[in-house]
Amino acid sequence: MSREALAAAGFLALVLNLASVNADAQTSMGPFRFRDVGHESGFLPAAAGIQGHGAGWGDVDGDGWADLYVGTFHYKDTQPNLFFRNRKGRLELDDQPQLRISTRATGVLFADLDNDGDLDLYVASMPAPAGGRLAERMGHPFAGCSLFRNDGAGRFKNISEGNAACPTDFGGRSVTVLDIDGDGLLDLLVGEDPIAGYNGSKTKTSRLFRNLDGLRFEDVSREIGIPQDAAGLGVAAADVNGDGWPDFFLASTIGNYLMLNDGTGRFHEAAGARETFAWPTAKGDDMVCGVAISDVNGDALPDIVLGQHYSTPWLKPLANRLYLNRGVSNGVPGFEDVTESAGLTPLPLKGPHVEIQDFDNDGRSDIYTSIVKFAEGRPYPVIFRNTGNADRGNTPRFSEHALGVNDFPNDEDRAIKRSGTFFEKMVFDRKVVYFAPGPTCDFDRDGRLDLLLPNWWVELPSLLLKNETKGGHWLDVRVSGAKGVNAMGVGSRVDVYEAGQSENPDARIGSREIATGFGYASSQEAVAHFGLADHTLCDVVVTLPHGRGRLVRKSVQADQRITMTP
Repeated sequence: MSREALAAAGFLALVLNLASVNADAQTSMGPFRFRDVGHESGFLPAAAGIQGHGAGWGDVDGDGWADLYVGTFHYKDTQPNLFFRNRKGRLELDDQPQLRISTRATGVLFADLDNDGDLDLYVASMPAPAGGRLAERMGHPFAGCSLFRNDGAGRFKNISEGNAACPTDFGGRSVTVLDIDGDGLLDLLVGEDPIAGYNGSKTKTSRLFRNLDGLRFEDVSREIGIPQDAAGLGVAAADVNGDGWPDFFLASTIGNYLMLNDGTGRFHEAAGARETFAWPTAKGDDMVCGVAISDVNGDALPDIVLGQHYSTPWLKPLANRLYLNRGVSNGVPGFEDVTESAGLTPLPLKGPHVEIQDFDNDGRSDIYTSIVKFAEGRPYPVIFRNTGNADRGNTPRFSEHALGVNDFPNDEDRAIKRSGTFFEKMVFDRKVVYFAPGPTCDFDRDGRLDLLLPNWWVELPSLLLKNETKGGHWLDVRVSGAKGVNAMGVGSRVDVYEAGQSENPDARIGSREIATGFGYASSQEAVAHFGLADHTLCDVVVTLPHGRGRLVRKSVQADQRITMTP
């Protein structure tokens, strides 16, 4: 062989070796790529020094970019709530004084509650009990739940005083919206902390505030069937039995409730659900928090994921749970706990916030929880990647890579029995951290869902993680309501099919409901995000809530956001 041939062969071997090394490195990093753009985006340092416990995204001024509100526990040396405008992917602090309220925020929601075309703001909060150490630490009174009217340009007015949706003796937690009775107005479902007294109230009962129009509400919790003392650390709403009417789920330490709508706006507990969703070990500081409802296995039936907030999971790891919807009989959906068989491994840290989303746009829904690990300066959010199931309707399988990027929990971690001592070490080591809220949003409009994670620990920065995962095509679908449908289209079911195949169930790419206010202490844009894999065209079918009809659009181009209107 000539010298030139030997040199060429050597160079080729080097290239192949480097390619192999790069491939191995890429595999070891897992399928997802996220980069912290907190400072680059302007979120930091404005959001430094907070005890973050709530967050919500929504386009408040109609410019096409989702704005952000962050709720905090406002103590003497920390910041009150923060509002950011999104300027084409850059976040700018909007210091409207009426929004800089002092709260123990545990839920944030942007929603068009008066159908005037702009998003109003609801902040769920636990008021401070009078006297005691908490009041002393604050140095000022906490606001309870608060409601703000949007003037259309993103300027807000506090209309909480005297509003029935903002009772003073109420420990508000997570919040969502649904139109319970089909009148075209979004009602507020607000969970309450299960520990009366700690939450600043004398009760532990979640509330349903019916919308009377004009941003006026009435408390109809008992009237519509919410059981007395049905707490709700996490709440979510969706039509789980396919009858066109919204149902809802309440998750807490003292019980999990799946409530079905009877078609008139009244609810009853689904038969057998109390036993199906029971967590016998949940008590005290071992809590069930997050709730997400969406299809994970491609059968167009809404499944349910619950997130745990147990006190010492580094000693005894605990999985978030996946319940597959196995079909409806006589109006009652049947759910099966498939956590273990699906590959949702136990978590060594609290994972309260959960979402069912497609993070790599491959057409399959992944499961995310609000835990982030760190290695070599990079963040690794814990996302269970959906690798598919053998046949449509079977149990999906998930794989997870982030938990293995560093040695947490090691023997030193497992030797710690007290939460306070453990969290001091967690902050010092900076190998892992969990967050209460963690809502997704494509804040930079590149077609990939990003993560916003406000930090509870003042010593650690909050995170805005830009999704840089390589993946397939995508489509975002909004529904603009009319003809008896709320302005946000909440409750509409969106199905996406291969182009020209909208009547063929086997050609369905994905199914999602337009919703906001799920996970834990979080809200999202009322947009259905779909990964399309290699499809460049698709058909879109929207089934409006309450039997208001269907919308069909064929041969829709991928990689854009569309709005469907009745």
